[in-house]
Amino acid sequence: MDINICGIKFKNPIVIASGPGGNGKELSNYINLSRLGGFTTKTITYKPKIGNPPPRIINIENGVINSIGLENPGFEEFLKNDLPFLEQFDTNIIASIGGYNSNEFCYMIKALENTKIKINELNLSCPNVDKGGSVILNDVEETKKIIKETRNATHKPLFVKLGIEGNLEELAKICVENGADGLTLINAPKGTKISLKDRNMDLKRGYGGISGPVIKPLGLASVYRVKKLFPKIPIIGMGGVVSKTDVLEYLAVGATLVGIGYGVMLDPQLPMHIIEGLDESST
Repeated sequence: MDINICGIKFKNPIVIASGPGGNGKELSNYINLSRLGGFTTKTITYKPKIGNPPPRIINIENGVINSIGLENPGFEEFLKNDLPFLEQFDTNIIASIGGYNSNEFCYMIKALENTKIKINELNLSCPNVDKGGSVILNDVEETKKIIKETRNATHKPLFVKLGIEGNLEELAKICVENGADGLTLINAPKGTKISLKDRNMDLKRGYGGISGPVIKPLGLASVYRVKKLFPKIPIIGMGGVVSKTDVLEYLAVGATLVGIGYGVMLDPQLPMHIIEGLDESST
């Protein structure tokens, strides 16, 4: 079930989405990362981030809401410790990159140019930070600048990860017209949970990003809408994937690859079960 995107061969359509798989060390205790089509790093930022105060992840019906806030040890630590670990596996590494401005994005992307990373994915849609993330998309000119300058900073394919907030079609058009080679849809939409007993929000920050089967219809519709506008643009579809059927549905609406995020938290071996199911279906 080989797939080719921007000249890169994927052995299957299954990609670990940025976040729940960390940078692979813990997940590799449960699955062989080399069996995956691709692995997306946890979003890397130029400086270390401690994330949001706890509680920052809560269960809801058919999913979770997280408010992690891009916790990560920073770019230099990623280069030193996490990337060498990931590079030993025979899978396509996708670097998820976050930042506050084009300078930070470009610095990291240039530094990754001579590594085994195959695709750079700009996380412009994280719902859990007050600067960067989805806040960037509120400024059209800043969004254009970041995409243009990062496009010029690398020879590798450039993807942009979007959520459902804002005008999705218009944002997709801005990304494509300014140099994005592909799109990742969808990032976790914003949501909250409240306790009626004391009328307090369950998350310390108040709200976070919803993941899990509850958002699958949103993800499917988003991929479908954008694929109709840009039929030649590769899309990594994600949102609520917990079964082979979910993967086939995303492929049916136009996704080229399919990301698993929440499903990894549910069962770390889920990606292998899905790949085996797809292999059986194709024989």
